[in-house]
Amino acid sequence: MNITEVLHQFRKPCRCGRQHTLVTDAVYIGENAHTPLGEDIARRGFCHGVVVADENTAPIAGEALAASLSLPLLILPGSAHATEIICADLLKMLADLPHAPEFYIACGSGSLHDIVRYTACENGIPFYSYPTAASVDGFVSGIAAMTIRGTKVSYPSRSPIALYADPAVFASAPARLTASGVGDLLGKYICLADWRIAKALTGEEICPALMELEYKVIDELEAVIASAGDAILSDGPAHTEFVCRVMEGLVLSGLAIQLNGNSRPASGAEHHLSHFWEMARINPDIPALHGEQVGIASLLMLDYYKKAAEFFDRPFAYKPEMLFAREKLEPVYRELTDDILRENMPDSCSLAKIAAQSPLDNAQAVRDILASLPAHEKLLAEMKACGCKTTLGEIDLPEDDAFLYRSMRFAPYARNRLTFLKYLEAQNFIHET
Repeated sequence: MNITEVLHQFRKPCRCGRQHTLVTDAVYIGENAHTPLGEDIARRGFCHGVVVADENTAPIAGEALAASLSLPLLILPGSAHATEIICADLLKMLADLPHAPEFYIACGSGSLHDIVRYTACENGIPFYSYPTAASVDGFVSGIAAMTIRGTKVSYPSRSPIALYADPAVFASAPARLTASGVGDLLGKYICLADWRIAKALTGEEICPALMELEYKVIDELEAVIASAGDAILSDGPAHTEFVCRVMEGLVLSGLAIQLNGNSRPASGAEHHLSHFWEMARINPDIPALHGEQVGIASLLMLDYYKKAAEFFDRPFAYKPEMLFAREKLEPVYRELTDDILRENMPDSCSLAKIAAQSPLDNAQAVRDILASLPAHEKLLAEMKACGCKTTLGEIDLPEDDAFLYRSMRFAPYARNRLTFLKYLEAQNFIHET
């Protein structure tokens, strides 16, 4: 897919009736990406900037990039997560530079980009994306996935002005990082179904062009997985083509987030499960990558959504005082309960509007959406072909029914967004099964 053409398409008025906002005006994925990046910096008239990397990405890309552009290099800890604490540390490092930077370059993968975009937003400074692994779709989004006081928060932030990515760098990243990117992309099946179901049940606004863009990303990824066969994980042209396609898909999905103004085109119940598992006060810190969690959650949601398809439309009495009751949430969320209640109230998910429908409007449309989801076996085979983790046990989470039940019931509260999983929780379906 030609990313330049996509950028051009969405600069024009869209058939959904909106004029989408696009901050990222250039994307280059190709050899010697530092050269056009330097030309871009000169074209914009910048003089003083800084490359931000971490202990993992500095030796493989950050040091060479900073040297080629004659810029200072700041190095964060290799284990740095996107928290208010590490962002405060970066702000201090930036303040200590001899010249105030006019721009930042995020040289790393997902967490480092979230740290830099949050800091760029706080300082009102533009930044460039220079991804070192095809691991996550947040490189060009305007949302920072932050953990603030232990709560996973999607923080409105700043999109990069441009992205430059070199296959010599990201295609040589550990295979696990690319597999994480595959999990993030294949998870779009669930989030897009959630978005379509929300439209069917409540009339929530959908941009068909963004929906088509996300489905095309999935189609093209699956096509390269099928064509590469066993060569997908071996060194060689087939592997490089595969990783480039993953990177392109992640960038396009991130652009969909940016264009929509929120993460709805790329995040649904599968991401809410991931956020729930990441919350430090619910589980011990787990070593899983974001895309690994999303991929596994997507497999779980495929089974669950198909199971619920024939039973979801029975009448239910919407009782927010019970659905959002502190005594229900506090045993699970504990000291995060106030944050979770603030996230969910007032209820903007239109559950009351759905409950008023008797019989349920567009029930068959919802069944059709659920029926269009791929078979569990198909998604599982694709993930395994790419080296993805596919079970909770592989990311050090319990595989027992009690943990799965708690995840399904309480993950929908991680975001104030209507998903089919949140509808099922409001209907008490999860409790009964």
